[in-house]
Amino acid sequence: MIIYRAFVREAARNTAAITLVLVVVMGFVGLTVLLGRAVRGDLAEDILLQMLGLEALRRLDLLLTLGLYLGVLLTAARWYRDSEMTVLAACGIGLAQLLRPALLLTAAVVIAISALSFYFTPWALTRMERLKLEREHQTQPMGIAPGIFNETPGGKTFYAERVDRRTGILANVFLSGLDGGREGIVVARAGYPYTDERTGDRFLALVDGNSYDGIPGEAAYRLLKFETLRVRLESKPFVAPPPKVDGMGTAELLAQTDADAHVEWHWRLSKPLMATVLALFALVLAYTDPRRGRLSNLFAAILVYVIYSNLLALGQTLLKKGFVPGSAGLWWVHAGMLAIAIYLFTRRAANRPLFGWPLFARAASEAGGRH
Repeated sequence: MIIYRAFVREAARNTAAITLVLVVVMGFVGLTVLLGRAVRGDLAEDILLQMLGLEALRRLDLLLTLGLYLGVLLTAARWYRDSEMTVLAACGIGLAQLLRPALLLTAAVVIAISALSFYFTPWALTRMERLKLEREHQTQPMGIAPGIFNETPGGKTFYAERVDRRTGILANVFLSGLDGGREGIVVARAGYPYTDERTGDRFLALVDGNSYDGIPGEAAYRLLKFETLRVRLESKPFVAPPPKVDGMGTAELLAQTDADAHVEWHWRLSKPLMATVLALFALVLAYTDPRRGRLSNLFAAILVYVIYSNLLALGQTLLKKGFVPGSAGLWWVHAGMLAIAIYLFTRRAANRPLFGWPLFARAASEAGGRH
């Protein structure tokens, strides 16, 4: 039907646009955090873009869930606001008929959310942790933040006042460390990294400086002035750490029996379920008319999202501490929210007040009879 295709097309367009905006906003926030870590020397600058992309991929499932929710909500709200729903109702097409195209779009998006939640998000988390550890086990002057003291894998303290990112040349270099009980300090005007073509070993060539060598606490220090000093860059052997629970693959996660793995499994399953329930809420909360503000339904939708998210967070905590049986998982949250959504949807589809409880309706009728 043309109406169904029009709804799906507009809702899909709104979902894509909102998700893109959320990704851009999250990208700017994430970039700010990563740049702060790079300035402090906690993160190598040459992996910033990789970390930013992995961070966006890690959060894309939640952003897509929110994008679908708002996309369906804004589409149905526009149809109400422009009286298109009134025209459709006159033709015998009500809110219940729009449930079909909304669920078709939701099913397509839920497939993408499930793939992200069960595969791509854990992969991105594992890749981020591995990338950070690999950089920590490498001695790479190009990745050292200028103006900050850094500790190399070989146990030496390294400092460079300036680093030319294009050529790799370091200015005003300081290097210190202990070797066999003796402390060595090297101060050089400049330096540059290079690789021995014959052996493949990596070195740092320090140019025009002084070397101080001696035993701490004793006055017998030896001073050497040099034109070029070559320092071997040592790297610790990299040993991949065991994966964290949130970075485990789905098959590996199901093989675990501890509480953390159980909570993580239910959390991954919650994302596609949450998207489905929120799509139903979006149809309910989209109703508007000229006498109401355009943002009133949006505020209610945000409130529902916040409540749902907090209930899931509470459910995770209760499940992890054993206050909720493992068989219940987070199902009680989804079941409760789904029951509320179905109840409100049936009342909205029947053009009845959302909160017309029998007690209130009886009181209103009695008050009307007395008058």
